[in-house]
Order: sequence, then structure tokens, then C-alpha cells
Amino acid sequence: MNINLLKVFISVADTGSFSQAAKLLYVSQPALSQSIKQLETHFTVDLIKRTSHSFALTEAGRLLYKHAVNVVALTEMMENDMKELRTACDDKLLVGATSVIGGYAVPCSIFIFKRKFPDAAIKLILGNRRQILDQLQNDSIDIAVVEGEKPDDQFMSSEIHTEEMVVVAPADETWKTHAPLDRNKLLTVPLIMREEGSATKWAVEQAFYQAGISLQNLNIVMELNSVDSIKAAVEAGHGISILPRVAVKKELFTKALFPLHIEGLSFVQPIHLVYKRKKQRIIAAEFIRLMKSSANGFC
Repeated sequence: MNINLLKVFISVADTGSFSQAAKLLYVSQPALSQSIKQLETHFTVDLIKRTSHSFALTEAGRLLYKHAVNVVALTEMMENDMKELRTACDDKLLVGATSVIGGYAVPCSIFIFKRKFPDAAIKLILGNRRQILDQLQNDSIDIAVVEGEKPDDQFMSSEIHTEEMVVVAPADETWKTHAPLDRNKLLTVPLIMREEGSATKWAVEQAFYQAGISLQNLNIVMELNSVDSIKAAVEAGHGISILPRVAVKKELFTKALFPLHIEGLSFVQPIHLVYKRKKQRIIAAEFIRLMKSSANGFC
């Protein structure tokens, strides 16, 4: 059904005149009459009862008029809503993420979002957990994706993923003979950690705390603020580390790093989508909806 035919019919019914409706619609009267004929052919009923000097709607015409007004109104509302959405997605969306998740997973989610909203302009900002949540609080970013404990109640948050963490060692025979690593040996091996304020360090601390192991008893030789720097240090033989699997997936596949199992210990960290308690712009609301989707949101 051509929506323009319904608009022509409504105009004829509202004005009560073919000639006046033709002027309002900037079409010829024969073209307008042809449009009415098309409707009558489509519905196989007469819509207008014509006389030499006037016309009136038939019963079918009155019924069609009622539905046509609703259909045209809904169509215009749909067009306006879609236009508003396209306009909103022309705005820039600022997404903050902790460095591991932001460096290895969130770009994939942004790519999926861009396939649906190609005009959306999204900027990804990386930092540690503390920095990202501070930026969200200060309105420097619109949405945050962070690892670690649930953010406090000043924010809205949803746990969207649980990331496994892996103990990684240099890929040489010396470390392979230690597998699995017992807890007593863990206290002596050189351990490379993330810096204070990072969600990765928090997750490791929580796992040790629950196992009754104090950080003071560990042989922490370095704290670095870059996952790439930690991986390079481990590959060079300076110690072992505990990193999210997503960050070391390639190195485990290529055997540049060796995964160690520690008896009685496992490391995981939840991933949270975080935003402020306020009405979100359309582009932000759509991104939040995607990230919460279990089907294709968080990569």
C-alpha cells in the first residue's frame, strides 16, 4: 500500500473538493482522481459517491478514512523517531574502559555497534579502574566498562561478563617442570603485578585473600601499569604474572607464554557496564542495550 494514496484520500475527504485537494497537494485534478481510482481498485469497493456538483464518502470510504488517518499519523511518527535516532547517533559517544578490557574486548563491541549505527561517532578512552570511574563521575565520559568489584550505588551498573584470569610464566622448560605450582613455591617465585588502582590487581588480591595468602608474603618484584609491559617482562624471564585470559590469548596460542596452574587457587574478575542515574541520550541508550545483550554485546 502506497502511503501517498492514503494522504490523497484524506485530503479529498477533509476539503470536500477534488479541485481544492489538488491545489493543496500540488497535483493535477486528473492525477488526483486517478489516485482515488487506484484505492478503489485495491479495495474493490467504491469509496466516494459522486454527483454532478458534489460527492460524499460511502460507508467503505468513511471506514477507510478512519484507518487512513491513524496509519498516516503512525507512519509520520515512525519517520520522526527514526530521524531523531539518526540525528542522535551523529553525536559523539565517549566510552571509558579499563585498559585490559578496553584494549582487547570493547573495540569488538564498538565494531558491532557501528555496523548497526554507521554514523555513530564513538571515542574509546582507556585508563585504570579508578581513573575511569572518576571520569564517569566528572562527566568526562558517558559510559564505563570496568573490571573488578561492583561500583558503588551512585552509579547504575550491570555485570555483563566474568573473565577468567591466567597465571602466565616464561615459555621455557624450567617453568614447565614447576607445573602445577604448589602454594609454598608460589611464595618464592618472582611475581609481576599491575599497579595500585587497577582492577586486575584487585581481583588477584581478592583471590589471595580468600585463600588466606597475604601479599606481604609474596615475592612481588615489579608493579607495572601496562599489560604489554608485564607480558614483555614475563617473556624475558623476569617472573610470572596473573592476567585476564583475553589479554594473553594470542601469547598462549603461539606458546610465547606458558600457563601455570596453582593448586587450590583460581582467579576470575567480573566485568561491569557502568553509567549515571539519568536519562541517557539515544546513542548511549542503544550502546547500553547492545552491551547488555547476551547474544552479541560484549565480545
